[in-house]
Amino acid sequence: MEHFQGMSGAAVARGFLITKMIAGTALAIDLASPPAIAQASAAPEPTSQASTPLRIGPQTAPSKSELPEPDLQSTQKDARQAPTRISLPPLLGGQRLSAIMAEITLTELLGIEGASLLVALGDRIDDDTRLALEERKSEYLTVDDLAQLGITASYKPNELSIVLAILPSARGPQRFNIANQFDFSAAARAMPAEFATGFTGTLIGGRDFSAGSVSDRLIYDFAGFANVGGRDGVYVTYGGTFNIAGGGGLFERNRIIVFKDFESAILRVSAGDLVPQIPIIAGDVEILGVSAERRYDALQPLRNIRPTGRRTFSLDSPARIEIYANGALVQTIDASPGEVDLNQIPALSLTSNISIIVEDTTGRREIDSFTLANDIELLAEGISEFSFSAGALRRFSTRGFAYTDNPVATGQYIKGFSEKVTAGGHFIVAQDYQNVGLRAAVLGLRGAIFSGISVSRATGSTGYAASLAYRGDPLQLSDLGGQLNFRFDYQSRGYRRLSLFQVIDNVKFDIAADYRINLTTRIGISFGGTYFERYNQPDKTRALFGGVQVSFGRLLLSATARYAKIGPRTDTGVLATATLPLGRSHFANASFDTGTEQARLEVRRQRDITIPEFDYGVIAESNPLFDRLTGQTRFANSRVNLDVEFTNVQPRGTFGGRNQNIGQFRLQSGFAYADGEFGIGRNPGLGFVMVNRHPSLRRSPIDIENSGVGRRSGQINGLGPAVISQLSGYRPDPVRVDVLNAPTGYDIGPGEYISDPGALSGVKITVGSDAFRTVIVTLTNPDGVPVALSYGTVRNLLTGKTDTFFTNAAGRAVFSQVSPGRYRVEFMDSDLTYDFVVSEDAAAIIQSGVQAMEVMP
Repeated sequence: MEHFQGMSGAAVARGFLITKMIAGTALAIDLASPPAIAQASAAPEPTSQASTPLRIGPQTAPSKSELPEPDLQSTQKDARQAPTRISLPPLLGGQRLSAIMAEITLTELLGIEGASLLVALGDRIDDDTRLALEERKSEYLTVDDLAQLGITASYKPNELSIVLAILPSARGPQRFNIANQFDFSAAARAMPAEFATGFTGTLIGGRDFSAGSVSDRLIYDFAGFANVGGRDGVYVTYGGTFNIAGGGGLFERNRIIVFKDFESAILRVSAGDLVPQIPIIAGDVEILGVSAERRYDALQPLRNIRPTGRRTFSLDSPARIEIYANGALVQTIDASPGEVDLNQIPALSLTSNISIIVEDTTGRREIDSFTLANDIELLAEGISEFSFSAGALRRFSTRGFAYTDNPVATGQYIKGFSEKVTAGGHFIVAQDYQNVGLRAAVLGLRGAIFSGISVSRATGSTGYAASLAYRGDPLQLSDLGGQLNFRFDYQSRGYRRLSLFQVIDNVKFDIAADYRINLTTRIGISFGGTYFERYNQPDKTRALFGGVQVSFGRLLLSATARYAKIGPRTDTGVLATATLPLGRSHFANASFDTGTEQARLEVRRQRDITIPEFDYGVIAESNPLFDRLTGQTRFANSRVNLDVEFTNVQPRGTFGGRNQNIGQFRLQSGFAYADGEFGIGRNPGLGFVMVNRHPSLRRSPIDIENSGVGRRSGQINGLGPAVISQLSGYRPDPVRVDVLNAPTGYDIGPGEYISDPGALSGVKITVGSDAFRTVIVTLTNPDGVPVALSYGTVRNLLTGKTDTFFTNAAGRAVFSQVSPGRYRVEFMDSDLTYDFVVSEDAAAIIQSGVQAMEVMP
């Protein structure tokens, strides 16, 4: 901060904002205070000079012996009610915006400056709302004024924070362009602990309660990780299963893998029970060995390396958008009501089943799902990925892991040569098996074309396999959702895939095509066919299908007819389905297949999006063999998950058998450890964020929200820290805290954090600290004249930590983030000094009234 030499006091008062840290945010106090502030802060004439340090305890003012009683009471009362203009970064949908100027008291929000609000909201508001703010940018708009513009504002005095919300009518368009860098904004960045371990255990049991049955099942499945050295350290993953009852061996281990990531080189080096990355057409190799691979989706998931992938849709309410590839979460976005443009969906693999899930207060729903039907990714120009491994081949066994003495080496490499062309190749070299191949992906014909060829050489046979696939809109009917998917696979008689199971599949042709289009906003149709043929087997499979989907408001109906010829057998029928939401949290789904005479009815409550989560369902099924009735229920919070299911099966007709009454349950919980602290969580075995509270907040429960609109994901309470599961490696995740029943004015710190994990991490966050107090004091010189518009320092005499401050025109100063201890206040270019002591039981906001400074001896 400058010394402001050569500037008059009036110039400083007009142009300077004092910056302090309160609640982890920049606090600016407007020195050009309105008359009410100046009056409230005016320094009364002191009757005596303070000759000893002021000791501040639980009281909020000096004792009567230190200041005249009438003046002190008046000053304190006015200070509590007087408005103050400060600068605070507000929260909008959990995101911290740039600072706004607000006029507040200790308990009330009086107004927000239009100009700073306009800058903070930016393009989040529409043109009409922006114009209205432009016209009043020099004013402080009240809460009612803002509500008329479609902006709501609420004030949390305990946390000194302002929360904004924008109604859909005032919102501008939302665009999410996935970038490599995450905007941490004003939130505090929380990094992984130097040593962390997480363990998740699941107890699974079942019993057949039928007459004469003694069938029981009880297993304990576990998985976990350990991380030494934090984000740049070494990771270990492990798992296993104990067969407590129900046959089999007592214990069976899962994979054990040790790996280290080199983020700058986008390289992961691994050792242990590995599954090398090779194309599906080449096989499914498992080894005990080492590997090195570059995978952007694993090490830089926020970097967009795919030139394709875009979806647009509209939201009616705040929601969490999740993008899944093959069931794995690859991206999470918190969006507000309005148009949403997902530009360049990340990690768009051409082999992946891509699903876009929207979750809001009404539940979860899938708004789009598509498949790119091949096994090569279309990369941006100049981007390359690779995977190389070497080790011993795994041997097929019914239990556990066993390896041969047959060494094997694998590798694949792909590169984007332009925005339209990606190509690569692979190899597998073993003692009695070799496989090489080339692949390419090209944008063309209003879509994407994928091709590949692979040649294998095994003992006594040599062969090749070829593939061709297309996904796109060749008829240019994208406005109607038109999409064609086509796949053609061929293998020669001598071609062999390297498989753990050593099964010769003998596939000759595998061909499939389908087309879908929306005739209107309510009616869509789809049709297609398949052909499948094996060597040495006369039975060929030919199938055709066609369907229609119709919506009547919230009721969705579909019917799909099929004709299949499987050798001499013919299968025909129509599968009809109906789905109807029941209120906001329930739905019913019914289906009937005329060919198999199978009927199914399900009524279910959708799971909650915040904890505690609770859902249940009933499923009734009937077919020519049996009738089955199943009841399911699930309860989960941040520490435990319990699923219970009960099924009754009754045989039909002359097929025999007995009635069965089967009960099953699944109980999951685990523990987390990060740098000396333990916690209990529902699933910490895949990484976690542990949030604990400072002892000064031991009587205040704290709610935790992360990755969603209003998504309560945990609470710090008598059971210890909140343990939140890590969403995915190297994907920053917002973590927000809400302190319940905190002392008024308690400085909780940032209030919002960004967990920035490694591959599998334990991120540790502590809410609150010893330095939660704020001291407000009016300083005068020995003759009672306020020390106005002056720059000074406040120093902890025990630790030596020094902070800066600035007094306003009335001599008022604010010392924030103060912990118990003895402090000394000094001014630049002055011999005045003032000492005070903060005790362990001092209040959160300490009103010290008027204090006369001493002349330094």
